[in-house]
Amino acid sequence: MSKLDDKALELRMELENDLGEIEMGVLTSYKLSDAIREGSLVSTQEFGWGTGDTACALTAAIIGAKSRGYQVG
Repeated sequence: MSKLDDKALELRMELENDLGEIEMGVLTSYKLSDAIREGSLVSTQEFGWGTGDTACALTAAIIGAKSRGYQVG
């Protein structure tokens, strides 16, 4: 194997490692949509801001985020 082939293989391995980390970040990241979905499981949809048992999308997101331990507010 030539030195050029060695370097190409080395680069490929580095890229595969980096892509693995990127893919893992995408698959395990917590998004606003995830927080809204989770918060909506314990609240009723509101078309205003929400009052107690009801929540708009952003209030539902706060509920979801707080349930995961994020500091909100």
